Amino acid sequence: MDINDIFKESVSSKTLMPSKSKRKLGATPGLRTLKEGGYGITDTSNIADGIDSEQVKRVKRSESDNSGDDDDDADDDEGGRFFSDGLTTEEKDVMTWVDNMEIMDDALDQAAVQRMVVRLERAVSKNTEDRIKHANSPQLFAESEADLDEALQRLLLLANDVQYLKVLEDLGTLPTLVGLMAHENADITLDVIQFIVEVTAEDTWSHEGESTEERELVSAFVRALAAHEFFEVLGQNLRRLKEDSDSFEGEADRMGVFQSLSLVENIVSLDSTIVGSIASAMDLLEWLRTRITRSVYSRASSKGSTTQADPNQQYAAELVSILLHSSWQHRVEASSGQLGLTLMECLAKYKKRTPEDEVEMEYLENIVDSICMMVSTRAGKSAFIEAEGVELLLVLQQQQQQVARLLSLKILDYAMSPTYSDPAAKDAGEDEAAQSRSLAASMAKRYIDNRGLKHLFSILMHQGRGSVQKLYKKHPETDDRAVSCLASLFRLTRRDSPEHWRLLAKFASTQTDDSSWKLYVDRIVELNIEYFERVQGVEAQAGSDGDSDDESEADSDSEMERYTQRLDAGLFSLQMTDIVVAFVAEDPKAREHIEQRLKRKGRTLAMVAGELAEYVAAREETDLQAAPRKRIIQRIKESHEGPLTVAHMLSHIE
Repeated sequence: MDINDIFKESVSSKTLMPSKSKRKLGATPGLRTLKEGGYGITDTSNIADGIDSEQVKRVKRSESDNSGDDDDDADDDEGGRFFSDGLTTEEKDVMTWVDNMEIMDDALDQAAVQRMVVRLERAVSKNTEDRIKHANSPQLFAESEADLDEALQRLLLLANDVQYLKVLEDLGTLPTLVGLMAHENADITLDVIQFIVEVTAEDTWSHEGESTEERELVSAFVRALAAHEFFEVLGQNLRRLKEDSDSFEGEADRMGVFQSLSLVENIVSLDSTIVGSIASAMDLLEWLRTRITRSVYSRASSKGSTTQADPNQQYAAELVSILLHSSWQHRVEASSGQLGLTLMECLAKYKKRTPEDEVEMEYLENIVDSICMMVSTRAGKSAFIEAEGVELLLVLQQQQQQVARLLSLKILDYAMSPTYSDPAAKDAGEDEAAQSRSLAASMAKRYIDNRGLKHLFSILMHQGRGSVQKLYKKHPETDDRAVSCLASLFRLTRRDSPEHWRLLAKFASTQTDDSSWKLYVDRIVELNIEYFERVQGVEAQAGSDGDSDDESEADSDSEMERYTQRLDAGLFSLQMTDIVVAFVAEDPKAREHIEQRLKRKGRTLAMVAGELAEYVAAREETDLQAAPRKRIIQRIKESHEGPLTVAHMLSHIE
């Protein structure tokens, strides 16, 4: 075969197809073919109707520049032939026309959007007509379906300029998109979902340094879709997808589920105020509840059945966590419904097994995060106790030496946390807050009565070998959780109760002169000093950066920023260790030992009291319980010199 024939063969319909969204041209089309096909070419001097004069000039310049190509090719030696593009002048004109069409497509304006809409409506009408006429012959409506697919794909250009989304609403295109969600071809449905996902993606409306105009436009578009019942149809579509199939259709359905969940996640980031109504319209929490319990991998095999989490199951668990984080109402709904119990059942699967891969590890973490959000409400605490959640955590800590053990500590921390932030409870007053504290105290009592202190102190002291030690290094937040749990146990147990004395006995000397209590005291003081040094480092850095003669820089915003930086450095954990130190210091021997250890690092109990005063002051601004206790702050500061210990003062705080 001659070398020129090879080059000519390369200029086929595949090479000349402008993009995925353009109709295919015939094999090696010439100018006459383009003219007869209605592509706007009249002669070699005019490339396309609608192209401006500058584009025509560029084409003519291209013609004149390439006019001598044929002569040059004839005179080229072997090296020159291989460095030539092998295209004739006519073929180069065709390629130039294609390039010019790309230029026009990239220039998006209102007229272009209107043409997209017209093309879409025609494609929908044609496909509907062909499907009715040739219901038993799919090959006869395949072309119109391909045209419909291309028309939907072209809408993706709107993700680059969301200001034209309003045009779709004005032209009445939204009902058409909603109608296509029920199309028999799953690919068409996926095209619609993909379009909505692209225009709601965070990188579409969130640009650094720009205004919030794009965000408002996209949010208005989503609200318009909701008004046309798009999300009701989306929820119905989720339930008709069959992910269990191993066929090509099953893979497409799994992608449809993934895209649908991505859309909801995008909306959470876009506008959290409309997520509640959208989730309700889709009946989403119920669908997610069933999906997190079912894996497409859960099929019998030669090795037996497996329960390994699949990617969409993990994504469903992640979306549950996102929804519970975004809305207090969702947390209450999860607590009062079956979702809370389902989350506990999912956690219970890991009593004697560990996640098999990263996907399953993320699945477990999302389950734990969702339970943490649930137990942050009063209703969630009540449901957690009724479902014997504390006992489940004890089983995990006793039988599971891997990651589930540490994650259970996170749940325990949230469950016993006395911090209260329920907006509805603030309206209800002190009684509602007291009920929440009573439930947390009930969990603390259950944990101690069931010998949970043994497991808690084992984690605090990093007891274990091999993989367990590696696990502590991989999860440094474990120390923060353990200290916070200890502080909650001290605060939630009555000072005259057996549970409180059992806890205090861990840090007190006994008649047998057991020295183990010193190890526990040393560990608490060690963590206290570590957190203190972190916070001091941030304060020193902030002081060096903030040195200025301009007093206006020390405004409230700057102070809040510094406070946030100190929290990030470990201020809260420092305050939790302060609480433990304060209670432990009630024992004379323990107090003497604490003072000696603190003195080595330049610390005193007076400094501990001052940090606790700041903790009380911060709670006073946000917590109902702290409002009448300003007088306690000064007493805490002075307690290291007075007859009362810091521990006595703390009994009045919580």
